[in-house]
Amino acid sequence: MTKSLKLLYLAVVMGVMVMLFMGIYLGGGPGDILKGSSHDKGFIPLAEKMKTAKEGFKNAEADLKSVKIDPVYEEMVFIPAGEFVMGTRNGGFDEQPERKVSLAGYYIDRYEVTFAQFYNFMAATGHRKPRLVGYLGNVETEDLPLFMKPLHPVVGVSWDDSADYCHWKEKRLPTEAEWEKAARGEDQRKWPWGNKEEQGDANLLGEEDGFRYTAPVDHFKQDKSPYGVYDMAGNVMEWVSDWYQEEYYRILPVSNPIGPMTGDYRVLRGASWNDSIDHARTTARFRMFPEYRDVTIGFRCAKSG
Repeated sequence: MTKSLKLLYLAVVMGVMVMLFMGIYLGGGPGDILKGSSHDKGFIPLAEKMKTAKEGFKNAEADLKSVKIDPVYEEMVFIPAGEFVMGTRNGGFDEQPERKVSLAGYYIDRYEVTFAQFYNFMAATGHRKPRLVGYLGNVETEDLPLFMKPLHPVVGVSWDDSADYCHWKEKRLPTEAEWEKAARGEDQRKWPWGNKEEQGDANLLGEEDGFRYTAPVDHFKQDKSPYGVYDMAGNVMEWVSDWYQEEYYRILPVSNPIGPMTGDYRVLRGASWNDSIDHARTTARFRMFPEYRDVTIGFRCAKSG
């Protein structure tokens, strides 16, 4: 190696050592220096996001506490007594087999329970607030207050939160069978509107439907069941009363089934703004720990006829 090459080599080594030293001294590392960024530059945007979210929550709560609830959003739909086909031979293992099930007449909320309604419940009872957290990194911190609009479905509620609200309204959570009949009717519909896949007819994954997150509970006129019940395909997933059991359809009673007596998970029905149209099928079943809360899960209530 010539003398000039040796000097060039030593200069490169010294340069790298200086960069490493500066990274340690500044509390960062070589990656920070090479990228031209300091250790704390990433913290500032996060702090700003948290500040924006805090202000957003404050403003949203003020609106929710002052809004007057329109009685139309309290409407219930009567589902007449009779048989329907529960499950499907073309779905997942836990959706099989198809079974004819007979239900007594009952009522179910036309709309998902809204933030305005839930905050009214909180004011009257002192119940805890919903817990709004991002879902799998799909929601930015500063966007969380966007969910807290009066006519949007309440999210961030556990199974117990939902059951408590329904009890306060002198109602209850629907059974899984009641939810499915209200969604698909007696003609075995794949989706509440029929058997044709229509991407824009429900609030599902993507912004092509006009909403990045949740939508007002009466917005999607096509996402309506044969009985006139809204948002049973999209908007938010919904807690129902049943414990989850994968093989339950093989043993369920053919008259007014209420689910297993115990379990680890509760059943969720319907899809959310973050799900595909396949998950929005009227027979699709999901499970979740009852204490879980996030921005994809809400509920509606039912009442015996």
